Amino acid sequence: MSEQEVQELLNKLVEAVDTRFDAAQGEYRALIVLNPTDAPYTGVALLHVAMPLKPSAAPRPAAVWTAEGVRVPCQILNGHLEPISEWRAPDGTPRPLPEGSRLWRFDLAFWVEALPPRSYRVYRSEWSADELLLPAPPLGKPPVYVREALPHSGTLPKQGSLSELYGLGFQVP
Repeated sequence: MSEQEVQELLNKLVEAVDTRFDAAQGEYRALIVLNPTDAPYTGVALLHVAMPLKPSAAPRPAAVWTAEGVRVPCQILNGHLEPISEWRAPDGTPRPLPEGSRLWRFDLAFWVEALPPRSYRVYRSEWSADELLLPAPPLGKPPVYVREALPHSGTLPKQGSLSELYGLGFQVP
């Protein structure tokens, strides 16, 4: 599967997967993990994040849970701040930010256990008071891909195989 095909499939999954978590309290984001390989995967998944922080805000730890509500190891790695004066909305419109705002770039690294070959799974992330440390640091680029999604209803379950998507009109290489 080419990089372009993977990204197109992730875009479709973001739209079609049910990313709501009934047990969640407060704001959260869904993390859709895609394993396009022919081998099961256990290890670290990485989401590259860039988010604006208001002048009074500070970076903080995050936590990640499975769809079953089990917290998994998660750490914020490679974080750094840089000055920023505007932020582009998802539609591309520039939005001015207060003076002193900063852009926080980091990698959200979290543990994925036994993700079957050619499949996807949804996790939930939110801010936390502490981190549950990873059992091992990431070594190079993982073979899985992660895409963040806002909570919304969808027609696909929180876990599935890519072969199941064929019958639902998805073009999966």
